[in-house]
Amino acid sequence: MSNWTDSDFVANDVVLDFLNTVGDHDKARVQEKLITWDDAVGWARYAGLVSEMEASGLALVASQQKSLVRLWEFREATFRLVRSITLGAEAGAATLKHIENSVQKAVLVSRLSNTALAWEIPAANAGADLIYHRLALHLFGFLGSPDMSRIKECRRCSWLFIDRGRGKGRTWCKMAGCGNRAKAERFRAA
Repeated sequence: MSNWTDSDFVANDVVLDFLNTVGDHDKARVQEKLITWDDAVGWARYAGLVSEMEASGLALVASQQKSLVRLWEFREATFRLVRSITLGAEAGAATLKHIENSVQKAVLVSRLSNTALAWEIPAANAGADLIYHRLALHLFGFLGSPDMSRIKECRRCSWLFIDRGRGKGRTWCKMAGCGNRAKAERFRAA
């Protein structure tokens, strides 16, 4: 799926949008959207995680399949962790270890930016794992943020999002998708 649109980015956070690159019309999480390395690079470019020049360089790397598998594994471990947090449960030891290792690797290739006073990962330091390392470093900062308490899972599918609304807030990943399907089901049932 190389044609990304704004409707693929509804979570209000790049890591959650990454977790939403797999899903379906229910909770099954069987529809893979990062089928190829080009899909992953296209997603990262659309998400603003990599520049056009970095995306061009990533398209040429030799270890594409290995890097894609690493992204899938990181995504699923992160999904298990974030979902366990939203459910008030504990993540498994293997999940925590996977996330810990990913973040440690990202920190090793990061540097403190003099202009932004923030941690960054230069493309030259990360090679083929640039997307993976940038996501892991972002997750590191995100885990301790106030937004963690605002994460919700769509009532209809497995997509996650940050609900910054007042009152009851959002219940659907996007009204144009799951929200409309739920309304149609209620109408048919009435």
